[in-house]
Amino acid sequence: MFGTIFTFELKRWFKNPAFYIYSGIFFLLTLFIMASSLGVFDSFKTTTSSRAISNSPIALNGILNGLTVFIYFLLPSIIGASVYRDFKYNMHSILFSYPFTKRDYLLGKFFSSFLVVVIITLFVGLAAFLASFLPYVNEDLLGPHRFIAYIQSYLIFIIPNLFFYGVIIFSVVTITRNISVGFITVILLLFVQSIVGSFTNDAENRYMVALFEPFGSDALNYYTQYWTMYEKNNNLLPFEGVVLYNRLLWFGVSLLILGLMYRYFSFTQSALTIGKSKNEERIVKNNFGGITKINLPKVDFDYSFLQNLKTTWSLSNLDFKFIVKNWVFISILVVGLMFILIAATTAGAIFGTETYPVTWQMLLIPGGTFGLFINLVTFLFAGMLIHRGATARMSHLIDATPIPNWVLLGSKFIAIIKMQIVLLLVIMIAGILFQMYSSFYDFEIGHYLKELFGLKLIHYVIWALLAVFIQTLFKNYLLGFFVLLLLSIGLSFLPAIGIEQDIFIYNSDSGFEYSDMNGYGHGLNNYLLYKTYWLLLGIVLFCLTLLFWTRGIGQSAKARFSDAKRRLTSKIAIPALFALIGFLAIGSTIYYQDNVVNENKSGNEVEKEMVEWEKKYKKYQNQPQPRITDIKVDVDLFPEERNFIAKGTYTLKNKTKVAITNLYINHSGETEVSFNVKNKVISKDTIYNFDIYKLEKPLLPGASIEMKFVKKNKPNTLFTDNSPVIYNGTFINNSMFPSIGYSDQGELTDDDVRKKHGLKPKDRMPSPTDSIARKNTYISNDSDWVTFETTVSTAGDQTAIAPGYLTKKWSKDGRNYFHYKMDRPMLNFYAFNSGKYEVKKDKWNDVNIEIYYHKGHDYNVDRMISGVKKSLDYYTKNFSPYQHKQVRIIEFPRTGGGFAQSFANTIPFSEAIGFIAAVDDEDKEAVDFPFSVTSHEVAHQWWAHQVIGANVQGATLLSESLSEYSSLKVLEHTYGKSQMRKFLKDALDSYLQGRTFEEKKEQPLMYNENQQYIHYNKGSLVLYALSDFIGEKKMNDALKNYISKVAYQEAPYTNSIELVNELRAATPDSLQYVINDMFETITLYDNRIEDVTSKKLPNGKYEVKINFEVAKYKANDDGKRVFKDKNGKTLTYKKKGEKYAIESYPLNDYVEIGIFGEQTIKDKKTEKELYLKKVKVNKIDNSVTIIVNENPIEVGVDPYNKLIDTQSDDNRRKI
Repeated sequence: MFGTIFTFELKRWFKNPAFYIYSGIFFLLTLFIMASSLGVFDSFKTTTSSRAISNSPIALNGILNGLTVFIYFLLPSIIGASVYRDFKYNMHSILFSYPFTKRDYLLGKFFSSFLVVVIITLFVGLAAFLASFLPYVNEDLLGPHRFIAYIQSYLIFIIPNLFFYGVIIFSVVTITRNISVGFITVILLLFVQSIVGSFTNDAENRYMVALFEPFGSDALNYYTQYWTMYEKNNNLLPFEGVVLYNRLLWFGVSLLILGLMYRYFSFTQSALTIGKSKNEERIVKNNFGGITKINLPKVDFDYSFLQNLKTTWSLSNLDFKFIVKNWVFISILVVGLMFILIAATTAGAIFGTETYPVTWQMLLIPGGTFGLFINLVTFLFAGMLIHRGATARMSHLIDATPIPNWVLLGSKFIAIIKMQIVLLLVIMIAGILFQMYSSFYDFEIGHYLKELFGLKLIHYVIWALLAVFIQTLFKNYLLGFFVLLLLSIGLSFLPAIGIEQDIFIYNSDSGFEYSDMNGYGHGLNNYLLYKTYWLLLGIVLFCLTLLFWTRGIGQSAKARFSDAKRRLTSKIAIPALFALIGFLAIGSTIYYQDNVVNENKSGNEVEKEMVEWEKKYKKYQNQPQPRITDIKVDVDLFPEERNFIAKGTYTLKNKTKVAITNLYINHSGETEVSFNVKNKVISKDTIYNFDIYKLEKPLLPGASIEMKFVKKNKPNTLFTDNSPVIYNGTFINNSMFPSIGYSDQGELTDDDVRKKHGLKPKDRMPSPTDSIARKNTYISNDSDWVTFETTVSTAGDQTAIAPGYLTKKWSKDGRNYFHYKMDRPMLNFYAFNSGKYEVKKDKWNDVNIEIYYHKGHDYNVDRMISGVKKSLDYYTKNFSPYQHKQVRIIEFPRTGGGFAQSFANTIPFSEAIGFIAAVDDEDKEAVDFPFSVTSHEVAHQWWAHQVIGANVQGATLLSESLSEYSSLKVLEHTYGKSQMRKFLKDALDSYLQGRTFEEKKEQPLMYNENQQYIHYNKGSLVLYALSDFIGEKKMNDALKNYISKVAYQEAPYTNSIELVNELRAATPDSLQYVINDMFETITLYDNRIEDVTSKKLPNGKYEVKINFEVAKYKANDDGKRVFKDKNGKTLTYKKKGEKYAIESYPLNDYVEIGIFGEQTIKDKKTEKELYLKKVKVNKIDNSVTIIVNENPIEVGVDPYNKLIDTQSDDNRRKI
């Protein structure tokens, strides 16, 4: 009978149009997504370019698994409905009388429906394959076809995950006899996946998460997280270790659930039989115990509008109770609350240090994940409520009720809104609970209420209007749910086909951000305008819903249109017409403002302009131009109106050996330029804002002229933001002012895109030895060191700050004025800040320290002052004297970015990365990042503002890497080595992650091309490790010698070669390989503890035997591993029982071995270093025996992660 049931179910599905609809939808959706990734639509959108091959095994697995998530929502209506259908149509009592077993029935039902789902997923793979044969495919994005990649993805991930989901959905729907419960279960399972995945933020948990995460994605990521682009494009998916264990574990769990379902299922009215009732006596109701005469009261019928409103509210309460009393909805609330609370534990954490749970931080935690779940629940319950009458077989009675359609529809819509309010309330409750848990009691209830129930609720209401409309059109609410799901997700892909403007993407908006300093700023009006626009469309949809509302037995399309025509009265037509007119009026106004008044450019148009910019003006790049030597600028900031006016004067000096006739001025529009000598405008380009002036008399070598400019913003409007000035916390820099000469910053950088437009390949930066490029710093192409003076005015309640020393301050006409002047030349790199600041002052020797901060953000001000003092002390002693008489840190809003930036004696610092950090000095595993970031930015006063690199490869090694090294040393001297491991471990992880996303080519550290993952993360590792190898004093002496040679240098500017030569000279011969490995090449290690034993000796000491492996390899710029040296030599080692040998580049390296014990400090157990020394290794497998004085707890090879190890989790092992 198994075969009979199995084939019957299959035949039934193959005759069902839904099967072909589902298959067709997923086929077309996959075809569209894959075509987009292969560049098929590039003719009307930005060119698709990537070094990642779109049909590589890992890319295919990502696409196929991602689309399978949508298929999970089909499981309730396919697998879940296989048994439920028999009960729905009252066929179970007949079927259960047939002579088949539970095994035949359950397995036949399950595996037939499971096969149907698998077949639908096969259409996803088929579409992904066929997409590569579409016209206009970019062949550079397409690799060889490997069918094994599809087989791996399906057999390792897709089918096992479908089986796991399918078993759970099958069991849940069969037990509850409710398909909607199956949908909620899918949502809950996705919730669980998000919660489990959140634990991977901590590298220490990755193996356990990979093992127990049910869907295998974290297990796969455990091996592939550091794959380079070469490995991503060429490697097959790993099926070993934790991937294999994970798949076996959850396949076993799936079989266990299916087995339990089989064990307790019974052919009875109820799905499960756990035990028999002790009292099986039939109970019969006696309806005739007595007859009572009842006098019914007189009923007055009230059909007034007011009564209908009351009825609407009453019915909405009934529907709302139906939702909230549903145990499934309660489950979502509980899981959602858990999700937010768990996510809150790591929100905002940097290097293990948490931030104070301020309200805006709490509101960010739910993010897009919880918002997606609110939408899913909205889509589902909209369908359930609209079809509730039919489901309960009460529809005819409800339809006969003497109330208008809008009462029935409105009550359900209001119930959905109430449900959304409850879900948003969960966010508020979770946020406040976590704040209380963290002993943070500044709840800002008003902020919660405004954002959740004012700004976000309207977003979900607009989705609810669409959900009600769609669900009304479909007889089957499950199909309606699926259509809404595809619509909500599919809208995000519209930009991929060139539809980029928000007015064409349903419920899109300009967004909003909040900061403690600037509140919601100026963006809220635009956000509300867009929401009004979409709400008006929602009202139109609501009116259409009223027209097509199903009432009575007329279900055909023709009958529904006939009903709609009859219902189209003035009561519906007038509101719909007004809403439609408002919708079109706002939409056309936005379109006019964005595309006529202001030029809105698509990504494709911007790309073409970049091509034309280079083709038209590249020829002027190396033309001789004068250099800016002096800057005087007056800036008037108007925070209330968000306007500014800047009037500046440049002194331009001809430092070349030839006379200059033409001046090339690059600006950003709304700029007036004049000179103090006669000239003629040769060209004024209003598209690229590039103007050419011809001097009447050539500017001779050594001569100077003055250039004046006036720069202001266009007027701000409701539709367009034209100013960088904000209400409180303005932070703008000199990039808005005109510059001299052609700038290559506007050129295309991707070589494939350049090739498409007929441009030659381009390196991101010139070679370190490029003599022309060395004429400029990497900060500026039109100046060297400049003198600087400025006057800044702002609102009467704000303080304005700029580099230099405050020489005068005054007030006039309700405004504050500040005059700053720098006492020595500085880089042409400066900024202006303005805000309502509190200020705290201190001193280090004769240097003034000032921290300008937002009121209430004084948590870490003292810590920052301490960081400034300790940094000035260390850098002055080890490098050179500090060149200024002050250090100022100025807070700016998080909406301006999460970074700090060092200008001459002035450091703007985001409120998000230091001012609200909750530093725990007792936590030795957490880095004091407000102190660390402060130290890093102060270090820039040496590494960038004394030593500035040429605009060539490796320039940021001289600034960012050296600043990171310097701050690490200050951190180490202040807090000890305990924080070093956490910092270096995170830096290692960030570097290895960063190289996986390299879109051009990875460069060695000394040739890096302003690649942040290299100069920040790898740079800190390398320089700290070199200091450890050769000694801190030798390292700093080399840097001191280097800075004495190149500080305040004029062109040609220094480069990374000169720095590395200094370091090479300080490095002994036995360690010269370190220079090559760390700076000149890309070198990585794979070190691990293989085995360790410890025994106590008679003298009370402990003998520790450690077996460890050391392997290293080089990598090319594509990430391909190289194990042979230039002479073809390599090392191999094959363990017993292993199939493959371990390979390594030839070794003659020093590697650190550590042994650690335990100590108790202030009632807390902390790590104690018992032994830490470097040993020389020349083979892969190694062993050492070490005697220590105390009981060892843990051992490690390279225990502090000073080497770049691709799998550092196995460097340590507990004894």
